Amino acid sequence: MACGTLLLERKLIRGAGCAGHVEDVVVDASCRGRGVGQLLLGALVAAARAAGCYKVILDCSESNAAFYAKCGFARKELQMALYL
Repeated sequence: MACGTLLLERKLIRGAGCAGHVEDVVVDASCRGRGVGQLLLGALVAAARAAGCYKVILDCSESNAAFYAKCGFARKELQMALYL
């Protein structure tokens, strides 16, 4: 139906504070448009909050940006990648 990943990272520049990284969010096509993605993202953010994270970040394609904005995320800076 749906799944996602939350990775926790200690940030030395933030006094070893914890940042949450949301990745691999996917909702089966037959379940889209029913609020499943919002529930999943809400659960991932709640888990990050419970772990003491000071922020949650994710990378997404332009086509998904409106969905994540609807879930409370905002654009921040620039993503870059180096594929090996």
